[in-house]
Amino acid sequence: MSSSAAQEFDPNYVNPRGIPRVMFIENVGEFVKTKGTTVDTILRQFQEQYSKYKLMDHKLSQNKSQLAAKIPEISKTIDTVTFLNAKLVVEAFALTTHFGLTETCFAEATVSPQGTLHLWLGANVLVEYTFQEAQALLEKNLAAAKLNLSNTIEDLAWLRDQQTILEVNTARVYNFDVEQRRNASKAGTTA
Repeated sequence: MSSSAAQEFDPNYVNPRGIPRVMFIENVGEFVKTKGTTVDTILRQFQEQYSKYKLMDHKLSQNKSQLAAKIPEISKTIDTVTFLNAKLVVEAFALTTHFGLTETCFAEATVSPQGTLHLWLGANVLVEYTFQEAQALLEKNLAAAKLNLSNTIEDLAWLRDQQTILEVNTARVYNFDVEQRRNASKAGTTA
């Protein structure tokens, strides 16, 4: 699913992650009457709801960026594990390589054949795995990251649809109020 492609949602769609639907206001006059409050209060409620949607949009956009960066990193690690497994376990050859100590400083090392490797899991945790366990863990993490990215893209599309509906509703209620005031002003000057 492309992040730039517009997504059409079924009229009965319910967001699985709980982002609420904004109902389009068909009849603004009836809506204002049934609310039983002032137009200013309704507009303030719309603004609060819109602010919440904008905050969700910001957080989802950040999450999308993080996931989009994480997926290639996991794929690259899977490729590395596959390569190391082929060289060290299957072929049983020692491997001479260069690894980064810092961004600009590298060291040379010879890796002897062995049946395990170490993966950083984050939070300064390094765990030893067999090649098969590491491959399985990384593939599971890659699948989860892709699913999370897909869900995040879907949520962003849904959220942006809801923001658009809320913007239209806000404009329609505001225009209704302007029209009502104009009519009241005309009625006051002709009376």
